Amino acid sequence: MDPNHTHRRMGRGVKVMLGSIFIGLTGVTSHQTRMNVISNNVANVNTTAFKGGRANFSDVLSQTLSEGGPARGRIAATNPQQSGRGVGVSSIDIVQAQGSIQTTGIDTDLAIDGDGYFIVNDGNQQFFSRDGTFAFDTTGKLYDPSTGFAVQGNLANADGTFRSELGDLIIPVDRESKAEASTMIRISGNLDASGSGVGAPVWTGNTLFGQPARITSNPNPGFPLDLTAFNNAGLKISIEQGGQLTESTLNIPTKIYADRVELISELNSQISVNGTLKNNVLFKTNALGELVLRTVEGGQQISIKVDNADPAINIATQLGFAADAQQTGTRAASSDLLNDLANVGNDLTDGDIIRFAGVKPNGESFDGNFTFQTDTTDTVKDLFTAVENVYGGVQAGLDPDTGQIILTDAVSGDRVVGFDVNFSLLDSGIGSGIFGNDPPFEFNTNTQVFDEKGNAHSLTMNFSKSVVDNEWTWVATIDGLTPDSGNNGNVIFNEDGTLRTFESSDKAPITFTPGEGTPQLTIDIGADSTERLGGLTQFVAPSSVSVREQDGRSAGSLVSVSFEPNGNIIGLFSNGTSESLGRVGLASFGNVDGLKRQGDNMFIETESSGQAVIGAAETTVQGSIRSGAIEMSNVDLAQEFTNMIVTQRGFQANARSITTSDELLTEIVNLKR
Repeated sequence: MDPNHTHRRMGRGVKVMLGSIFIGLTGVTSHQTRMNVISNNVANVNTTAFKGGRANFSDVLSQTLSEGGPARGRIAATNPQQSGRGVGVSSIDIVQAQGSIQTTGIDTDLAIDGDGYFIVNDGNQQFFSRDGTFAFDTTGKLYDPSTGFAVQGNLANADGTFRSELGDLIIPVDRESKAEASTMIRISGNLDASGSGVGAPVWTGNTLFGQPARITSNPNPGFPLDLTAFNNAGLKISIEQGGQLTESTLNIPTKIYADRVELISELNSQISVNGTLKNNVLFKTNALGELVLRTVEGGQQISIKVDNADPAINIATQLGFAADAQQTGTRAASSDLLNDLANVGNDLTDGDIIRFAGVKPNGESFDGNFTFQTDTTDTVKDLFTAVENVYGGVQAGLDPDTGQIILTDAVSGDRVVGFDVNFSLLDSGIGSGIFGNDPPFEFNTNTQVFDEKGNAHSLTMNFSKSVVDNEWTWVATIDGLTPDSGNNGNVIFNEDGTLRTFESSDKAPITFTPGEGTPQLTIDIGADSTERLGGLTQFVAPSSVSVREQDGRSAGSLVSVSFEPNGNIIGLFSNGTSESLGRVGLASFGNVDGLKRQGDNMFIETESSGQAVIGAAETTVQGSIRSGAIEMSNVDLAQEFTNMIVTQRGFQANARSITTSDELLTEIVNLKR
């Protein structure tokens, strides 16, 4: 054998062994790169909005050892002989799948649900990120606290539209909502067709609560009570209220009264036909079974006196009253029992329900029920607590001067102005009763209106049922004063309870001069049109008329901001209004996998990604924005640990091919000893 031929074959073998070592080295290197990617994913498993990476492999150029040959006669074609040169990392992709969204409760934390990227700027360059952990700095600029970069978007114009240029979103913390004068009010609701009775509102915000002046029998008359000997008996009753004295004689039929019920029924029947005493006094029985003569109204300004109309006929003593007896009412207190109020006729009994309904100054309605239970819920405070729970954020009480119901803000302690509330009794059927508005039936509603300086004024509308069927009159006052025009008018309903006309007597809107150099206030309540009063009805149901809408407002300061799904930044002001202040911009790309990482959860655009398409969420960009939430990392630990095991095995296998090739080389070297 030719020695040179042998050496040439051994040389080729050595080269093959060296090639396998380098091939194994490419495998080790590639798997090390893949392990780096996996480790980076695992390290960022809790990084906000992190996007995991993925290493992809491909084989490298193959070495051709022999070209294939064509078929020759009976010899078939031969295949080419090629030997691979190893493996390489063909690409490291960014997995742009969305991570889970976690609620934080912080309004300035924003998460994108769907496609899109936030845009931030360092003053020179735009960056793109899914990380929405933003905040406002002391100047009102929305920024990324981790980098200091400003969030980009479009500021709002005064008319609520948005500027076309993209820039920093700066919301001045001292921004104010200007005052606007009221120019219209919208009225809707029902006026009770029954005019009075069960379910009709009988206590209003103008009702004066107080304890009546009452004279109690002592001793209590016995029954049967024989008054046949007291012919033409008369009881002189005197009522003094606010310095004005009213007197009248109550004629008492002379007969035998079987029991207290018959006596009280007869006495009250005689009162009902006495023009002076009607609706001013009544007889009732208290919890001890005693006969009581009391005034209908209460308060310390009213007193009652009883005496014999004829000194020779002592009828007062027969009823248990001392001649010339006199008592004065008292101002009501929250601790008073409801049944002690002058405003309650026949005592409330267990199970009686008082329904209350009203409207807040902002036009929002409230409605609730109070159930009377002896020794449990039977005081004025118990009733007011029910109102507080339904209204929310207020404390209810009585005005110490007038005895009217008042509401105060539970936090600031300021009195609530412009609310309306009405109470009606849903009787349990035992004959309970509460005193309030008698026919002609009246109903009040009030709201706040504003002048050009933003000063609030209390507008009250009083509706009174006319003696003419389906017709009501109304009177408007502002701050208790009569407006210059449009201060009264009529409401006429059709037979089916729908509105026919609503107009002022002078066919003019309400005009009012606030004074102090403030321009005249002109308020349209639809005097010549039913367009804004289409909801006004007259059915047999509790009255519920209220001012549902008015377009004025006081000046307000910025209280808070909120973010809508389309990226709009809404400012909430102390006067209850809201305005669009700006809009967070989003960017989308033709190839999101072509974005280049820049650290700090940010990317920049490349030729591969294409230029950013910038617009608003849910329109130009399909994704929507969720406030109070952030996007979490999209790394799946279970998948990464699986990839780690596979990568480790691949690394070990390639390392083994290197050691095996080394052992083969050692054997070749040892052929010559």
